[in-house]
Amino acid sequence: MRCSVFKEGLPIDSLNHFSLIFAVSFLASLLSAMSGAGASMLTTPVWLSFGFPLPVAIASNQLNGAAWTLLAARNYLKGRSVDWKLVGLMVLCGLAGAYGGTLLVRGADPSGLKRVIGLIILGLAVLVAVNPALGQKETPPSLSRGLTALLALPLGVYEAFFGSGNGLFTSLVLTKTRGLPLMNALGCYYVLAFFWNSFAVCIYSAAGLGNASLMIPSTLGSVLGAYLGSRIGRKQGHRIVRPMFILLGGVLGLKLALGW
Repeated sequence: MRCSVFKEGLPIDSLNHFSLIFAVSFLASLLSAMSGAGASMLTTPVWLSFGFPLPVAIASNQLNGAAWTLLAARNYLKGRSVDWKLVGLMVLCGLAGAYGGTLLVRGADPSGLKRVIGLIILGLAVLVAVNPALGQKETPPSLSRGLTALLALPLGVYEAFFGSGNGLFTSLVLTKTRGLPLMNALGCYYVLAFFWNSFAVCIYSAAGLGNASLMIPSTLGSVLGAYLGSRIGRKQGHRIVRPMFILLGGVLGLKLALGW
């Protein structure tokens, strides 16, 4: 029996459809949870190639993130000290940005955004390639909690709009402004991402952008992948994931940027 859940592209058998989306989401969240590079770096190009509209693909990514980020945060922050006051301030500032990000997605031209996303992915791949120690260096605090929290505004916009690489960006912000170790910074990002993603999911769902045929298998795959990835990432994930993201991000980003 066939199903035509995709508006464009080839119809896929329902079991194959579920299994394929599950597998892609599992791999993406496994890699993302180990490095903070962002599962959407891999999933968004795949969902678009399957024929899902960009806002639907992003809405699914936000649900996936909301489902697994607290699990990853627990694995990274267990037994570590956390500045919960800073986290709370960044959540609030980031929520304002996340709302703006959802408006950006819903009002933008999908064809143009595909190329923009492709260029962003390529930029992230290059950034990781030329900075082997990206996100790992600790620095002394240089900004107050309040000023650091304000930086969450643009981070929230990007999280709701696309989110790929936001774990790296946020970790860098926290290590350079507050001197947090990488594992603490990445764990704090996942706490922030849970609230930002959950808020974005509510906005997208209210706009009718949910698609159960994508959201259900991708969420299940994401949770399992993130659980395993965050356990590995606490120890040595960055060294394993870095070359994989350079290769996969470069290929998928090039595909979108050139409109293939």
